[in-house]
Amino acid sequence: MNVEQAGLKIVRLLAQKSFQVFFVGGIVRNTRLGLVSDNVDLATDATPNQIEQILSKQKIKVKPVGKKFGSILAIVDEVPVEITTFRSEGRYSDNRHPDQVEFIREYLADAKRRDFTINALYYDPIKKQLFDPTNGQKDLKAKILRFVGDPKRRIDEDALRMLRGVRLATQLGFKLEKNSFAAIKTRAKYIQGISGERIKAELDKILLSKNVILGMRLLQKSGLLRFLSSELDGLTKIFHHSKTYHLEGSVFEHSLLVLQALKLDHLALKYAALAHDVGKISTGKKVFKPEGWVYSFKGHEAKSVEIFEEFASNLKFSRIDKEIVMKVIELHDRKDKFFKASTQEQVTYAMQDYFDLIIDLWQADSVGNISKPENDWYRKPRFEAYKLGVVLLKKIKSKAGLIATLAKGDLIMKLSHLKPGFQLGQRIQDVKVQIVLDKIKNERDLKEYLEN
Repeated sequence: MNVEQAGLKIVRLLAQKSFQVFFVGGIVRNTRLGLVSDNVDLATDATPNQIEQILSKQKIKVKPVGKKFGSILAIVDEVPVEITTFRSEGRYSDNRHPDQVEFIREYLADAKRRDFTINALYYDPIKKQLFDPTNGQKDLKAKILRFVGDPKRRIDEDALRMLRGVRLATQLGFKLEKNSFAAIKTRAKYIQGISGERIKAELDKILLSKNVILGMRLLQKSGLLRFLSSELDGLTKIFHHSKTYHLEGSVFEHSLLVLQALKLDHLALKYAALAHDVGKISTGKKVFKPEGWVYSFKGHEAKSVEIFEEFASNLKFSRIDKEIVMKVIELHDRKDKFFKASTQEQVTYAMQDYFDLIIDLWQADSVGNISKPENDWYRKPRFEAYKLGVVLLKKIKSKAGLIATLAKGDLIMKLSHLKPGFQLGQRIQDVKVQIVLDKIKNERDLKEYLEN
């Protein structure tokens, strides 16, 4: 059962009891745009208690999440359906929830409290009728994102709506209406009062969007980025001042090009690309080169890791995601060292966790460095390092079965008489490398290698 079928089942049950009930929000918007929805929201004049009574009689599981605000979550064949009673709202003292709500009978009044006009479309799936009390269809056709009513009031009710507006504009490729955008600019600082988890959920969607560059520019121009990360925002004012390399402009522009050049669609990698050079905000020093005075940023990798760690803690990243991003940032400028290393060292390096993410950032970082031909001596080895990394990853993958069979602690202890400990761990890693280099192909080769 898909989300639309699950929602329709609830609609019919409530309609049979003479209640008004509509599909509302994202599912209506996306249907009009020809997009698929992964969730369904309903709006009705039935109260939460009435909803619970009707659905319980049909053995439909309900969860009273947000019940005091008029919301009930129904589970229909494992598909969640959120049902909200028409309501009017009072003040938002906590900038997230209304201090009080009043259940009402008219969807017209309910529409006035919604965030954007394109989310205030009400669709009756039984009668197949669309109701548009805020001219959302007009904005859909014009590809405009507009707050319902007074933009400042909508933001004051829930400051996350600013970030949600940027996210929706990014995902849909829409333009923020001028008054709505102006209201965000004047209230951007209020985003600081929103929990890290809620902010990250919206940022994740922006970074995973195909229009991520549009999203990042909107965050910066609206002033939101300054209050999410003053360091990232500050990169718009950091330049290398070279006449031969990093001709793309500011470090912020470079970071956007790097984001765009990634080949892998991996969220942690996208955060790493965004923040890989953020340490340049405080590590720049003037140095004299043959072309003249330029800025160098020695040690920026470690500073970038430090800045991102604080950012990730504020946004409540999971421990593993934070570690992945920090590792990729730390190693993002090691491509030249990798390229010049011995074959054995290269294989060892390539066998570390997340090497696929590391080398993808290598190539994207190089693509994002717009240079003149005279800088090819610097760029070409970095592209070659990426190509070599891809080859080694394929080789390591092809040897996975043999590694699992031969690079086992108990087998190596048996053949080498080593005991558990640091030396055994080193020997296991060494055996893995020899397998990838085709020097160990079977147990006999393993025995000879360990004996010698």
